[in-house]
Amino acid sequence: MEGEFTVFVVDDVEASRRMVEAALGRSCQVETFASGAACLERMQSKVPDLFLLDVEMPGMDGYTLCRKLKDDSAGSRVPVVFVSGLADLDSCLAGYDAGGDDFVVKPFKAAELKQKVAVWQRDAEKKSSLQQQIEASDTLASLIMSNLDEYAALVKFLRALNGCTEYRQVGDEIFGLLRAYRLEGAVQLRLPGIELTLNANGDARPVEGSILRLMRCMDTITSYRNRLAIHYERASLLVANMPLDDADLCGRLRDHLAIAVETTDARLAAMHAQRETLSTRSEISALLDNVTATVHDFSQRYEAARYRGSETVRLLLAELDALLDSSSLPEAVEESLRNTVRLRTDQLIDAFDFSAATETALQTLSQRLAQALEPSG
Repeated sequence: MEGEFTVFVVDDVEASRRMVEAALGRSCQVETFASGAACLERMQSKVPDLFLLDVEMPGMDGYTLCRKLKDDSAGSRVPVVFVSGLADLDSCLAGYDAGGDDFVVKPFKAAELKQKVAVWQRDAEKKSSLQQQIEASDTLASLIMSNLDEYAALVKFLRALNGCTEYRQVGDEIFGLLRAYRLEGAVQLRLPGIELTLNANGDARPVEGSILRLMRCMDTITSYRNRLAIHYERASLLVANMPLDDADLCGRLRDHLAIAVETTDARLAAMHAQRETLSTRSEISALLDNVTATVHDFSQRYEAARYRGSETVRLLLAELDALLDSSSLPEAVEESLRNTVRLRTDQLIDAFDFSAATETALQTLSQRLAQALEPSG
């Protein structure tokens, strides 16, 4: 059976081979060989999990066969157990020098042999499990490295995007990200009064713009064959060559690109708001200049008007004095009339003397506008 623990038994004595096969046949797959040459020939097509080798055999003894197995790349990692009637120190050292892993002394008991083989079987299972874990770790490490490269490209894009001040710069950064992912496509950027449809070479072909417009009415993320379209309010991306042969990679790239387009949409909104703010600041600056000029003009005009008013009152009073001097009115009446005219003209001048308050209000307005133009923070 495929995957079953396999033991190769090499012994020139048929009875010994049958005893081993009988002892192990239920717990593992056993193949027997009468010579080392037959075992080596079988090794061309199958590698066992354990060798049980007799030592004293004609032609090629067990030690020699063990050395050949250890020199072979396929059999070098397979444990070798010598099954021999030789139990002296020299025989054990010879087996050790040849690359053997254990000794079973003949005549052996079936239970003893089964126990020995069971130990090696458990060890093989642990090694197999460890190897699977190593392979899984290697696969995971490779996947992590791939993901790190993909995330690094995305992080680089996000950093560059934050520094973009022009809409075509945004498009250039998106195409830089697509190149990092070995992808091709087109992008559309939309703002009030502006619609840019671009590909890696500049302005997109009309068909690319048509596809983007047709796919905008679909879901935020839409796949059609090897095409991928991602749409947000201000940004759309069309990818023309998604790697459909690698589903995991395709899924990761789709997620990365969705983050990229969503962030692009937010960046476009921020750029538009910034431009509106700059426009507002420009308007406020122009208004501040107008207010400053108005304050200065008002101050000059008011001073001139006040001077003319004072002169008019002075002339009025002089003419009144001349009229009264030539009149026959009683002196007390003349004085009362003069006092009344002076009082009313002073009251009239005071009623229109609000230049200081007006100028203060206009200057306060100018200061507030100037503060509004100062950078925050």
